[in-house]
Amino acid sequence: MSKEKDYLKMVENTSTAWSNLPPLVRQLKDDAQTVLLNSLEDLFSNCDDLFFDLSSRASSNAEQNLYFESMRELRFKKAGVINSFKQHFEQGFLTLAQNSAATRTNAQETNVDNLSLVQNDTLEQEVAITGMISKARINCQEALYHLATRLDYLIPRVTIDQENDPLDPERICRAFAKACELFDINIKARIIIFKQFDRVVVSKLIKVYTASNELLINSGVLPKITRSINKQADGSSEANSNTGSSVDNVLEAAAQAASQLQFDFAELSNLLASMRRLGLTNLPNYSAYSSNPGPIMASTDLLTLLTSQQSPQGMGGDAAPLDLRQLVQTLLASHNPTSPRALQQPDEDVINLVAMFFDFVLDDRNLPVAIQALISRLQIPILKVALKDKAFFSHAGHPARKLINAIADASIGWDESDQPVKDKLYNKIFEIIQTINEQYADNDQVFAEKLSELQLFAQQEQHRTSLVERRTSQSLEGHAKTQQAKTVVQQLLFAKLEKLELPAPITAFLVDQWQQLLVLIHLKNGEDSAEWLESMQVVDDLIWASQKHEDPRSMHRLGKIKPDLLQRIAQGLTKISTTAEASHNAVRVIGEVLDQLQCEAPVTFQTISAEQAVALGHTPGSGSKNWQEMTALERQHARYKALTYEFIKKADALPVGTWVSYEDSRRGKILRCKLSTKIEISDTFVFVNRFGFKVMEKSRKDFAYDLQQRRAIPLENGILFDRAMENIVGNLRQIGK
Repeated sequence: MSKEKDYLKMVENTSTAWSNLPPLVRQLKDDAQTVLLNSLEDLFSNCDDLFFDLSSRASSNAEQNLYFESMRELRFKKAGVINSFKQHFEQGFLTLAQNSAATRTNAQETNVDNLSLVQNDTLEQEVAITGMISKARINCQEALYHLATRLDYLIPRVTIDQENDPLDPERICRAFAKACELFDINIKARIIIFKQFDRVVVSKLIKVYTASNELLINSGVLPKITRSINKQADGSSEANSNTGSSVDNVLEAAAQAASQLQFDFAELSNLLASMRRLGLTNLPNYSAYSSNPGPIMASTDLLTLLTSQQSPQGMGGDAAPLDLRQLVQTLLASHNPTSPRALQQPDEDVINLVAMFFDFVLDDRNLPVAIQALISRLQIPILKVALKDKAFFSHAGHPARKLINAIADASIGWDESDQPVKDKLYNKIFEIIQTINEQYADNDQVFAEKLSELQLFAQQEQHRTSLVERRTSQSLEGHAKTQQAKTVVQQLLFAKLEKLELPAPITAFLVDQWQQLLVLIHLKNGEDSAEWLESMQVVDDLIWASQKHEDPRSMHRLGKIKPDLLQRIAQGLTKISTTAEASHNAVRVIGEVLDQLQCEAPVTFQTISAEQAVALGHTPGSGSKNWQEMTALERQHARYKALTYEFIKKADALPVGTWVSYEDSRRGKILRCKLSTKIEISDTFVFVNRFGFKVMEKSRKDFAYDLQQRRAIPLENGILFDRAMENIVGNLRQIGK
């Protein structure tokens, strides 16, 4: 009776918990679950066919039984596995419904330091799972971020992140792995199932995330995500002023983001008034023109004087930037140095706000110094715009503001090592600023014209850069795939041949010729293909056939498999670039060796040579050293063990397209480069310059370590004007506390 009550109470609690979830989230869960369960049905159907095909190709009874038993196990238990997956999947949503932090996934419970202690099968399975998770997160990065942000907005009192997002790839992959524990199958068959899960389900998760985002967007949940959302206790939200850098490097997206944040001049004036009441000593870099002893100067007169000072400057960037505050003070004292004229309070506020903006520009590490200097040459024109139109600070679409933002956006990748006089971008920005200083009097149309001119130039440059960058990424990804294939093949062959004594011609054939075929098949078909399994079976059969056999049963089997083995070798050699004569000779030599073994003729056996070990990627003396034996460089690399998980996460989370200021110790300078691509198979981050050419490759650990040591600093590619005004407002509020 007690058990029955406990069960009923559990059901009641679960039902109550589900009701706590917003209806939209429950619908999202149901839609995603339907897609995933249908995909699992397709997955197991594919696996059934694959196991049957593999069993028909098996070269031994043991191997055939392995695949038959796996197929039988799959057919009997797939319904239970699918049901188990459904329960684990729903648990992620149920945890959120119960308003508690989601339990950590199995991956986080697995201590990396203890991986060496687990069985090889468990480790092999863990490697397969983490590989799927990593690839899915990279491929679905933006959709995942948007979905998590919308879920976080919908569900109060719970912060949605990678650990508790019920639709995160890790949650889905771990749920499947847990469900597959019901299968009593060999690790070889289990890995095949996982790889099919990766191909059939994980690779298509982007469709689930896209559909989920569309459902929420169509229901009015954060249709445009341009900033992070801060939730209140009741689930409401407000724009967070401390947002990070924009993911996209597109001016149109930047303009949309700008429209989300505006600054009202009256609010800014009230802030300044509050500061003045505290005393000017508390307000650094503020000039009080309204307290001058002379008569008040009208705004129109000040504009006329400013225009007289507005003149083009030469290409040289060595001249000190204009001191706008001092210039205004000089103009006010131009008629009577002992009694400078005063200004109205609104004009004084505008001058100080514009000066603060250019202070920010000249101190913004996200801008190259040479570009800071160019933008600062717009101080007088921008001040004139703001004096004429006090709504300038709240008008995100003003062409003058958009031009400044466009200059900053286009030049974020401009490297200090570039030669300004020879650089097209620098010359274009310089020409635009020169023209504005020459032509701008009171018609803002010149800003709009020059904005269009710069946008057209930037689009043309971006088109060329994108083509180069795409070719760069494709080339590096192709190279990484080839290198990974070589590494996999070399490791497998070395592990098989390292301690074996075989006839020299057999070892030479496997190292020199069959290795090439294995690399080719790995690249074209992958490790879960029938072609790969067949080619590796040739290796195992040839190794077995080339060893010493004395019992009649083994000798009989040798004679039986030899013709088929030689035929498979001949067929394989036709797939690599070798002449018919060379292929024929290779098969003939192998056949002669096997004949000698079958006739029990004397054959010389030996282990692989040092040269062959090198050809299989093994470097002699590559074992680990203790701390005392290490060189300074080796000790530096060993310190990666001290690399904190925080910076690994930061490296993983950094979006492709982010610009980075990178200290290149080898070249002795600071580079500006863009994270162009993350090559998953080699765990490599590729950085390009603004022309799309590769400037460096870093392993994931190397890059995380450079982040930790601040040799690599991500740059903010957000809207310059808005970032500056946020900074100004934040500083004023801080002073007023």
